[in-house]
Amino acid sequence: MILIILFCLLFPLGYSSSTEKKNETISRSYGFQSNVDYIYHYATDIHIDHKIWAGSQESHIKRNSDAAFHLYARLNVSSTWRSANGEQHLLKIELKDARFLNRTNSHSMIDCLALSTLTRYPAMFLWDQGIVSSSYFNENDNLAAINLKKGIISLFQYKQDNASEIDTLGKCKTEYRIYEDRLVKDKAECSNVKYNDEYSSAKHALNYSIDFQSTCVYTFDNSTLKSGSCSDMAFPRLVIPEVAGFRIMSRLSVDLSEKVTNDKHQLFSSIDAALKSVLSITSEQYHPLETEKQIHPCDEYCEKFDVFIRDHEKQLMRAVVGDRHASNTFLHLIALTRRQSEVTLSKILDKAANSIRSTLIEAFVAAQTPASLNAVVKYLDNSMSSKNKVELIESFLMASAFAPRPSDVLLEKLLERLPKFAAINSQLEQSSYLALGAIVHRLYDSNKKSASIEKYTTLLHNTKKKPLVYLSLYNAKLEIYETILVDEIRRCNDTNLCWLALNALTQYQPERFSSEIVTILRAIYHEHKGRPKTNIQIRQLCGQLLLRTDISLGDLVNLMLSALDRTNHQLGVYMWRLITTMAENDDLLFRKIKFIYDGGLIDLTYDRIAYKGQSDYYRRPFMQTFGFGVYYTISQLMSRLGALRESDFDLHVQQYEKKDIFNLLSFGVSASGLDSYVSDDGKASDTPDEDLQAELRVTLLNMQLKPVVLFNGMTGLMSAVWSAPSELTSAFKSNIMVHDLSRYIHLHNGLVVHYEAQSAASLDLSGMVSASLWNKNSHSVIRVSSGLSVRSHVDVLNDFVVTGINVTISTNAVVDYTTDVDYADTPIKVCMQMSIQPTEIYDNVENFYSIKRTKAFRWFGNRTRHFLGHDYTFTPKNNAMCRQIHVL
Repeated sequence: MILIILFCLLFPLGYSSSTEKKNETISRSYGFQSNVDYIYHYATDIHIDHKIWAGSQESHIKRNSDAAFHLYARLNVSSTWRSANGEQHLLKIELKDARFLNRTNSHSMIDCLALSTLTRYPAMFLWDQGIVSSSYFNENDNLAAINLKKGIISLFQYKQDNASEIDTLGKCKTEYRIYEDRLVKDKAECSNVKYNDEYSSAKHALNYSIDFQSTCVYTFDNSTLKSGSCSDMAFPRLVIPEVAGFRIMSRLSVDLSEKVTNDKHQLFSSIDAALKSVLSITSEQYHPLETEKQIHPCDEYCEKFDVFIRDHEKQLMRAVVGDRHASNTFLHLIALTRRQSEVTLSKILDKAANSIRSTLIEAFVAAQTPASLNAVVKYLDNSMSSKNKVELIESFLMASAFAPRPSDVLLEKLLERLPKFAAINSQLEQSSYLALGAIVHRLYDSNKKSASIEKYTTLLHNTKKKPLVYLSLYNAKLEIYETILVDEIRRCNDTNLCWLALNALTQYQPERFSSEIVTILRAIYHEHKGRPKTNIQIRQLCGQLLLRTDISLGDLVNLMLSALDRTNHQLGVYMWRLITTMAENDDLLFRKIKFIYDGGLIDLTYDRIAYKGQSDYYRRPFMQTFGFGVYYTISQLMSRLGALRESDFDLHVQQYEKKDIFNLLSFGVSASGLDSYVSDDGKASDTPDEDLQAELRVTLLNMQLKPVVLFNGMTGLMSAVWSAPSELTSAFKSNIMVHDLSRYIHLHNGLVVHYEAQSAASLDLSGMVSASLWNKNSHSVIRVSSGLSVRSHVDVLNDFVVTGINVTISTNAVVDYTTDVDYADTPIKVCMQMSIQPTEIYDNVENFYSIKRTKAFRWFGNRTRHFLGHDYTFTPKNNAMCRQIHVL
């Protein structure tokens, strides 16, 4: 449909099919007469609407959200100087009788006073047979008028020999097609001026794309331009269905209405003389043809930042974190923060109530302006003696870790303050190392030679606390640090350090592992002679990594044989479930397994591959739609006696075309020493010398948070049982920015469209546990409450008119993950359940326009979609255990 509309715009139906034949004999000699005024009808327009895409296609869902206007004027083109051979001209253009037609709401013609700026001053440009080399404007002309005149000047550039051109779109590759009655120019790969406030997330959580098309059509009357028109189409969008995308269409045209002989027309002897007389400038004061951006408009809160804080204080409190109102307000707060000075932001932090100060710090860090960062670090430096300093520093570190586009300044400031934070307590030191790794991960691609990254690397090599190094490298995920992890894994003489290094290595790229790394992993997993004996969790990670490499047939056969080995029953069950689950989603692995089976390399009988044991691994769809799917993975590794060793839940996004996987949320529990607690039948433990302990790990948006020790030793276990919260208690609260994008779209007519898209999440992770030592059972709930908001907008920036569309999509999502355990008898019964509560998705669309010195209008459209909630089933064996436990 889009291509049909574009075709009709560019090629009116009046053309017969015979005109489509190319004709290389069309005149290539163009010129202007010095004593003639060329009178054109000038028209330009822009139309913006909000669209929803189902994958790459436009959805059937339509939105009534358009912003559009037309501009008309009379254009006078005349030559004020020409070269001796008559090929070069200094052309003057003047606009008269400008009219503005608004189509955003009521169709009305407006003779706007603001348009006088467009018609007040002429413009000039040096033209040579279809090539524009320089453009000139009066110094008092305003930017909006200059940009529109640049669009007109660009239209007079049509020399077929040009392989590339520079005009309002920037530098573009051009392709000319010549027909009997017209000349067609297609433009592609345009690169325009990049502004300081153009940016995108360093590592994309949501992928962004923009499709752009530009075509110009010319007709001539002998050597005179009879008509010219350029049409642009732009499609900026986030590549996730039913999240805001826009269609931007613009058209620029000039049509010759008459040629007027003017014998009194003044022809100057030189270019300088013409410029001085007409524009009061010299030839050195030329302008590039690329358009320049306008100053952003802003709402009434820009000048009243303190008023915004006061009006939205309730939505900024920590008590409402986890709700969509909090995430909506958080995005608005970030946008306003970017407009404020350091003095203003410092005053706000000093005067803010304790209940909102953490949220302000999160927003100031997410804004990533020098003023906002300086305000935060100065406040923290001066508040080291305050009662809630630890909470405020944790908020700063958390916001820094999730900043979508962190700056080198942020990394430098955190490195400087690391000794101070470490001196306060070990928890802040741990959070600091995790934040440093996350910042380096996002910063590295854009600034590999950063001095701050060099300091971070030096810190890793000099730090004696190796657990902190490996936690940091989990978030850094950079191959340049891979050798640090491999050196630890090669030794593997400290169980805790070896596991941390292996866990960090899972975040790297196993398919690119060297043969040395594969050899080390193979030796640890299969417990080769001469290797230190390790625990079952370390072997589990080695098995996972081996499967994610481009595993050889020999290694795959050995993994499958080990999985079928009954002497290593629980790990074997886990590995077999892992292999079969991965084969369901990996065609190459599936073909390798089929080759092994067909070749008789392994005898696979039903009895050998039947699912027997409590260990498990499986992947299920959470939500599937166009272009991508959200999946959850449950894994559970038990000891030989059936005690918990490792339990993990992972929620991730996978794009079908790219096969990229991005972690949304995961949490897992690692435990050791539970065998003697869950069993009293005298059986020996797999590892009798292990300490009794358990730890909770949480990963959010591919970044690991600070681990939480659940208990350590029998005393810690008893304390955890007796003090466990019987009601949901919050363990983690934060507002984080997920995605941050700002782009300028330059159009041929001289207008500049600003496109922004941001998303934020307000998260509350809470939990409860109840356990009975007498009945030997337990019940636990982990609840993730999140408010999610995606805000995007496009606006046309211009001195005399501002128009555009704002779109906000928000929702609340509450996911409960419940685990019931009955260990009164063997085998232990474990029941896992997950559900998402009913919710609503709120769409808010606002289109607006304002005309300078006259009126401003806004229209709002709202829609609410209902989601009924869902209970997610796990394996049949798990469901059978749930029925047994609940009956009991």
